[in-house]
Amino acid sequence: MEDLTAKEVAAMLNELADLMEIKGDNPFRIRAYQNAARSITSQSEKLIDIVKEERLQDIKGVGEGLAGIITEIFETGTSSQLEELKRELPAGISELLNIPGLGPKRAHHLYYELEINNIDDLKIALKENQVQTLKGFGPKTESKLLDALLEYESYQGLMTIGRADKIAKRLEEYFNQSDDLWEKMAFAGSLRRRKELIKDIDIIFVPAEDKLEELKEYINNYSEVEKVESAGDTKITLQLENGIKVDFRLLEEESFPFAQQHFTGSKEHNVVIRRLAKEAGYISNEYGLFDRETDEKVTGINSEAGIYEFLNLSYIIPELREDKGEIEAARDNKLPESVELENIKGELHLHTKYSDGACSIEEMVEAAIAQGYQYIAITDHSESLRIASGLTVEDLEEQAEEIAEVQEKYPDFKILSGIEVDILIDNSLDFNDEVLEKLDLVIGSIHSGFTQSESEINQRIITAMENPNVDIIAHPRGRLLGKREAYPVDIDKIIKEAARTGTALEINASPSRLDLDDYYARKAKEVGVKLAINTDAHHTRELKDMELGVSVARRGWLEKGDIINTMTPDQLVDYLNN
Repeated sequence: MEDLTAKEVAAMLNELADLMEIKGDNPFRIRAYQNAARSITSQSEKLIDIVKEERLQDIKGVGEGLAGIITEIFETGTSSQLEELKRELPAGISELLNIPGLGPKRAHHLYYELEINNIDDLKIALKENQVQTLKGFGPKTESKLLDALLEYESYQGLMTIGRADKIAKRLEEYFNQSDDLWEKMAFAGSLRRRKELIKDIDIIFVPAEDKLEELKEYINNYSEVEKVESAGDTKITLQLENGIKVDFRLLEEESFPFAQQHFTGSKEHNVVIRRLAKEAGYISNEYGLFDRETDEKVTGINSEAGIYEFLNLSYIIPELREDKGEIEAARDNKLPESVELENIKGELHLHTKYSDGACSIEEMVEAAIAQGYQYIAITDHSESLRIASGLTVEDLEEQAEEIAEVQEKYPDFKILSGIEVDILIDNSLDFNDEVLEKLDLVIGSIHSGFTQSESEINQRIITAMENPNVDIIAHPRGRLLGKREAYPVDIDKIIKEAARTGTALEINASPSRLDLDDYYARKAKEVGVKLAINTDAHHTRELKDMELGVSVARRGWLEKGDIINTMTPDQLVDYLNN
């Protein structure tokens, strides 16, 4: 059987319901799939165990038919009904649902009344004002959909750093099987600089002696290649089946550090490096440093650090190479002592089976211990977030008892009781102060009312920060990378108020969020606001996303002392109490 989580199965059921709704299927049947998706994610047991024991029909809303579909998903990794619907409907129709404000009901009207099959059809119809003629749309809706479509298109051709890392890992595993063909291999470009959105992947190779042709052939034979766009002796460009491009640079060993520095970028950073080299009488490129008068190559430089040292600069880590003051700081020896992954001592935002997480409290504790952590905070959703099975006060009390039991089993590991409490549209919190003050840690976050004005959303967050029980504001901009822009919020103002109230702001390390980003993280640091780097994990495997959050912090010039979960357990408890 496939090792799937309830959340992954629910996503398939919801996709099935969406396609059924686009096709115009029975609304009661559609609702049954949606209800089943909600029900299976609220189970305290692992769904795969329920499937194996044939107890699916014990779950509310799961009848014989749905039980068969869920079992099929576990057995085959998909649903034959879902695959059949995908064959019946145009291939591009599902992508319409990625446009904010365009749900399956609207997609149904667009498909059957205007014959809109894909994004391109939709764009033409919107620009020709055809959409507003449909019942239930109108000029205002049409204008909003066009804005949302243009915003969506701006992300196309880009991938999140999380997705890029997975592709890079597969490439690395492939080339490690042929390490006799190369002496050195390194990733470069925006992937190495750890940017949140990446266009393509850059890899630098030093071929082994007399192995250039074999290495070129091995590169071209990578199993995920759709086509070889170019294949020279020093550069090969592949387009993978998923549309991602990979550029390979093949160089001699003496050029390796210069190629690393050059192809890591950024372009703006390299412009300054070349200017400094020119001022010193040299030409800098991917092959080396060359005397401008004699054209002789500078020898004795065998690392990137050596290049920076030659130009009288401290070494600049890849994450900072964006021409945002790092050159000047390197010249004056004022670069930050950037936070490292090993500085993180705990996780302060994660979810368990009590809300929409996939694992138990103890499973999360064991995974955190394996990660080398000294503490975690259990912060499930509060009651108003029904879609995530938010906790009632009674649930919270039951959870506190379980935390105490698990804490007894792991006396050397600190488990904090907490909550991710919703900041409601009327500025109130989902739980009253009497409930919140009993908890070790309270995270405030917005999950609704995204269409409110900037001033209204600002006030919601500021009011939450003014509550002495709220310790952290989670994912302060509410964005989903490549899917949803931030809700209207003045982050500069939020940072200023966080400094006033002493509230920490979160760098959410989930690859779909990375919110705050490096720009605002740096601004927060500059006014003394503390940051928390959290994964918002809903499964033990998501704890590894911490590295992405640390990358954001490093790009934001953050140091260990700027981040509260670099504290020891005792230091953290003192910080929260004060």
